[in-house]
Amino acid sequence: MPEKVMVLMGGDSTEREVSLSSGRRVADGLRGAGYHVIEMDVVFDPSLAEQRGLEATSSRAVGLADFVRRLQEHQPDVVFIVLHGAPGEDGRVQAVLDLMHIPYTGSGVLASALALDKVMTKRVLEASGVPVAPDVVLHRCEYGHTAVQKVGESLGYPVIVKPNTQGSTIGVHRVYQESELAAALEDAFRYDECVLIEPLISGVELTVPVVGNRRAVALPMIEIVPAGGFYDYEAKYTPGATEEIIPARVPDEVHKQCAHYALLAHSALGCRGMSRIDFIWDRHRVVALEVNTIPGMTPTSLLPRSAEAYGWSFERLVDNIVRLAKGEEIA
Repeated sequence: MPEKVMVLMGGDSTEREVSLSSGRRVADGLRGAGYHVIEMDVVFDPSLAEQRGLEATSSRAVGLADFVRRLQEHQPDVVFIVLHGAPGEDGRVQAVLDLMHIPYTGSGVLASALALDKVMTKRVLEASGVPVAPDVVLHRCEYGHTAVQKVGESLGYPVIVKPNTQGSTIGVHRVYQESELAAALEDAFRYDECVLIEPLISGVELTVPVVGNRRAVALPMIEIVPAGGFYDYEAKYTPGATEEIIPARVPDEVHKQCAHYALLAHSALGCRGMSRIDFIWDRHRVVALEVNTIPGMTPTSLLPRSAEAYGWSFERLVDNIVRLAKGEEIA
């Protein structure tokens, strides 16, 4: 009898549509790999579900109690988590599954919570020897003229402004002069109480997917060349909007450095199953930007592209991720 895998998708975050696209593709891939698949759209906040006109159905759980009931009803062998953003990517769903003793794909509670928090990720990576950019961290209650002045004094311009726990480049702004900073911060604070500000580094954007648990492998590095010059939401999810070059057109030494730092980051944060580490190379040094513990699985996503270059079909990729969730070796 085929193993039963429940694919969790949707969620409450601003990345809901991306998650649904990823989840459907994962479900199809798992079926192709021979699994019995249960697709489950989960909306944890009932009031949000009501606002969006989303009712509970046989394939949609609304609220935590309904989600737990579906898990008890279906008794999956493994849960494949394709939820982007909170609460699916920050450790809370992982905690529920841990309490129910259900194996799941990807990182556990601590690594998920750390990696979604950009500031804490940077602190862990820096302490582990992974190079990161200098930064200024602002909380909403600190926002004011003094805070704006601090950015200029500490970093200069241009800078990049990021909501601390937001994904898919939502709420991210490039700021070239002080007069633009207030509007960028105001928008970023719509998505998070905490905002990370870093120097805007010009260079080659690179990403290294990692697959594995303690004995992980770094998949081929991808060079990201967005047509519009900025790898924003539209560039990430619009077919043809970004050129993704494998192998990346950088020196061998940069390939080796990024692979080394990607594996070090995966290990330092305690990631399991899969991760994707983003870098930028300014022709002088490599800087790690962030770590994603639930990379996208859409037709334009980077992890599947890299796995294909490594020699894995999409079916083999998702099969290996399920194997890792059960503590097995990569096939």
